[in-house]
Amino acid sequence: MQREEIESKIFEILRSRCQFNGDNIKADVDLRDNYGIDSIALVELLIEIECEFDITIDSNLLTYECFSTADAISNYVLNKLTDASCV
Repeated sequence: MQREEIESKIFEILRSRCQFNGDNIKADVDLRDNYGIDSIALVELLIEIECEFDITIDSNLLTYECFSTADAISNYVLNKLTDASCV
């Protein structure tokens, strides 16, 4: 799967979880400050991403800092998918 496809799906999932500005998501903008993604919404978002991409997010990385932007989430998913394809 290409990065553009991953990012597009993540943006789609984010739009459904944003409290505000969901139609104007930018890859490098903080999700909490600009879109109202709080800790509960972030957990729901990450669960949905796990299901969508058939991955498991490492529990030691379950911090807001690791998933604070759409770009960070896209990079994480891309790395997980790339690693999985090498196994």
